[in-house]
Amino acid sequence: MFRIITKALITKGNDVLILKRNNTSFAAGYWDIPGGKLEFGESLQESLVREVNEETSLQIDLAGVISTSSGINSEKKKQYITVVYLCNYLSGEVVLSNEHSEYMWVNIRNLKQKNLVYYVEEAIDKIIYSDLKNLKFKKAF
Repeated sequence: MFRIITKALITKGNDVLILKRNNTSFAAGYWDIPGGKLEFGESLQESLVREVNEETSLQIDLAGVISTSSGINSEKKKQYITVVYLCNYLSGEVVLSNEHSEYMWVNIRNLKQKNLVYYVEEAIDKIIYSDLKNLKFKKAF
């Protein structure tokens, strides 16, 4: 069975929002970005806006897709497709859901020093090392 996951790499100036996963969830203790599973009838964008609001209470603007990846959970017999969007912070203060224990805004160039979930590392590599001219950034890295 496939599950589609949407994730938001939220930028605020040159900083990116990361969330530390609780010790009782997937990738326990790793740093992640907001997002979650697509619900029936939702578009990718609707799913992402909903998940970001549920996990952080922030309002965002979606700039575009920056990476896709897939993974397999053999125990649950599920395959996951993860779509990461570059998003711009619009407004709000971070209010964490019970899925995460802490958050921080980190300069994008320092993110690789954190213990990140694999799809976050892939997205960061694409931003730093790839040509993403087609996306509309509000701030330059």
